[in-house]
Amino acid sequence: MKTLLKGATIVTMNPRREVLEGGDLLIEEDRIARVGAAGSFPAGKVDESVECAGKIIVPGLVSAHSHLTGIFQRGLWDETTFESWSSRSSATENLLQFSAHEIYLLHTAACLEFLRHGVTTVLNMFTPRPNVSLENIQSAGHAFIDTGTRGILALSLQDQSPDNDGITPRAGVLDALISLCRDAGHWIKDLQPKVTFMLAPSAPQRCSDRLLTSCRELAEELRVGIHTHLAETERHAQVALRLYGEPMVKHLEKIGFLAPHLSVAHATWLGDKEIDLLKAYDVKVVHNPAANMKLGSGVARVRTMLDKSLPVGLGADSVNAGTVYSIFEQMKLAVLLPRSVSGAENWLRPEEALEMGTIGGARAVLMDEIIGSIEEGKKADLLILEPCSSLLPMNDLAKQLVLSENGESVESVYVDGKAVLWERSFTAIDEQAILAGLSALRPRIARAQAKVLRG
Repeated sequence: MKTLLKGATIVTMNPRREVLEGGDLLIEEDRIARVGAAGSFPAGKVDESVECAGKIIVPGLVSAHSHLTGIFQRGLWDETTFESWSSRSSATENLLQFSAHEIYLLHTAACLEFLRHGVTTVLNMFTPRPNVSLENIQSAGHAFIDTGTRGILALSLQDQSPDNDGITPRAGVLDALISLCRDAGHWIKDLQPKVTFMLAPSAPQRCSDRLLTSCRELAEELRVGIHTHLAETERHAQVALRLYGEPMVKHLEKIGFLAPHLSVAHATWLGDKEIDLLKAYDVKVVHNPAANMKLGSGVARVRTMLDKSLPVGLGADSVNAGTVYSIFEQMKLAVLLPRSVSGAENWLRPEEALEMGTIGGARAVLMDEIIGSIEEGKKADLLILEPCSSLLPMNDLAKQLVLSENGESVESVYVDGKAVLWERSFTAIDEQAILAGLSALRPRIARAQAKVLRG
């Protein structure tokens, strides 16, 4: 199958950051075959030719840290501390005890929201509670397949909880968790490369050192990455000092946990020496400005990280700790947040935020060799934008994509060379049926919320 996209403005995000005016892009099967000037490729030798004059093609956006199950709690909790928010969110999910079908429904609805906002690759840090089972994990994986989303299923684990007195520590479960992860990793092998697997110890302070080292060993066995929360709040950094007698990143180095296949979400409360250690071990960072602002967690030192050449991507986190599943929003907030609290020496440029939402996110999920930019040989994960007023006139496209676009211009989305969203309609799934199923959960959610408030 060969598809020719003709006459678009192509934002490549290649190493030269080229923007081609009136360019053509040839897709062969699941890959980008050629990118060039208009008329470079004979239209008669393709199976489908799509006229894209006046439209914009950009690489699919990447959410390198997300919690898809959180979609059912959108708008529930507006707490004044992270600990209160976390305790109530966890308690609500435990009370509902979602079935495998309901987990599929929640994940599918979240994937559709991501795709409508131009996000083609999603890391889902999934806690299958309270029923930890392979069936529930498979439901989350099938949501990626059925919607056409490129997904990383990062299975979240913990066996202690010293940072949150409202959550009961989970004792004696380490071996069972590692066994489940091994089973899940082997099952997901059959879904690659569309769906891949990561181990996701929830956060270092929520995991015993034995669990962290077991995750490292299993990741090496399965040849997969590791993803974790790191120093999300000031209290987390203080807890680390109490637990380890030293900063959290220093302790992770001591137990051999830092490595190029590790990505960390938030990394908000880190000192210079900790940032230097992340750089030394080529650890990837995922910035989540909306969640940090919503929960009052603080402002990550992204300017310092970028200046030290740390790979930084963006995450939409969970919509119960943010607003919507959108990387356009995260790019905008990544630029605006430091400008409201810091001097110009800590500001980010819109062009840097665009990199974080594309190739930076691809690095964070260990996929920059196949996604994140429009280059020959890479996967054909692409957005076609039909510019709304926010992108017109196109005075400075990079700045307008970051500061003005909200996803409204997303017309079509390709993943693996297939149009999963075509002219604003999904091609393989009944969106209205999924949204109706999500709405039908509202009475149960309300009852669970009321019980949490009483308790």
